[in-house]
Amino acid sequence: MSRIDELTGKRAQVGNKRSHSNIATKRKQEVNLQTIKFGGVRIRVSARTLKTIKKLANQTSGKKKRTEEK
Repeated sequence: MSRIDELTGKRAQVGNKRSHSNIATKRKQEVNLQTIKFGGVRIRVSARTLKTIKKLANQTSGKKKRTEEK
């Protein structure tokens, strides 16, 4: 299974690792993937995407609570 965020499509970045003598060798910076259940389905999303999902869920639930109080 490839290491790709299933919601945003975020992939690994490629860059150079630099040694003390400044020799460049290729390296990969992988995405921090987490497996979650979303709508009854297991998906793999990055930690940043998960943080955004939680933030948006809190905002929408907060709006519902404020409208109920009025």
